[in-house]
Amino acid sequence: MGRWLPLGYNSAVMRRRWLLALVWLLAFPFLAAGPVGLPPITVVVDAGHGGEDPGAVVAGVEEKDIVLDIALRVFELSQGGPVEVVLTRATDRYVDLKERVRFAERVGAALYLSVHANFLSEPSVRGIEVWVDNTRSPGDRSWELAEAVLRAVVAETGARNRGVHSQKLYMRHTKLPAALVEVGYLSNYAERRLLLDPSYRERVARGILQGIYDFLGL
Repeated sequence: MGRWLPLGYNSAVMRRRWLLALVWLLAFPFLAAGPVGLPPITVVVDAGHGGEDPGAVVAGVEEKDIVLDIALRVFELSQGGPVEVVLTRATDRYVDLKERVRFAERVGAALYLSVHANFLSEPSVRGIEVWVDNTRSPGDRSWELAEAVLRAVVAETGARNRGVHSQKLYMRHTKLPAALVEVGYLSNYAERRLLLDPSYRERVARGILQGIYDFLGL
């Protein structure tokens, strides 16, 4: 996928992180490897939109950029942990919607989670919500995934909980547990400012990863 530099990237900070990680690996290799003989669980995280499809655009802020940065942060935070995060895109490019879920199936993912930012003509609306395709039965594990991610992101950010909902989504083209998380409203001034803050995006990413862990029982 090539080298990537997320929004708010700081090379000095990253060098210190990698140095500390190397020291930890050398000192405690048996801890870094996790349980002996257990490979990491593959999960696919999708940054919505991309390329010629910017998603919501408000005051010059494009949804595709915000969600790509969050997905990259989830990827970075997952390194050395019990899951292998695979991204549908790591650059500003568009990927066909059906191809995104087919890709998740090809890599043997345990789940598929798409990251988006919301827009509404009423600017006072704000908060986190998660969506599941409306063909999923009440017993489908997609609902569990949605609830786990929603709880964790809200707990990490303190954002308003707007619940889990269903509508027609392209994720009906896979049988994998699949959900779509809306990480905030770009149409809300305060929430847009938060999403432009790298430290807040890091918290969102931590919440997403924790929600994945919770769903998988890790």
